[in-house]
Amino acid sequence: MIKESDWKRFSRLKETALDRYCERALASCRATMEQEGRSNHDRFLDLYEQLLEANKRLAFIFDGHARSKALDQFSCMRREGLIEDAELEGFTTEFVEQTRPWDP
Repeated sequence: MIKESDWKRFSRLKETALDRYCERALASCRATMEQEGRSNHDRFLDLYEQLLEANKRLAFIFDGHARSKALDQFSCMRREGLIEDAELEGFTTEFVEQTRPWDP
């Protein structure tokens, strides 16, 4: 179980990370939509696949707001680059270490 102070900080930062994730996904969609030299249908199909994949990743990282999921979710957010190093300040050393991204 994580400490109350980590839980509160995580809860606030989760919204920021979600916004960053969506911003990236939308930028990627924009780039797909603006590709020249491809048919509208091809771009539409690519966009559809992108959205499905982005939604699947979003659900994996962000769905469910429970203390029991916080360590795994925060680790995924860090691995995705959604958390800046400066934002780790204020968390306990234990929480930061437990959520350190691992290399597959």
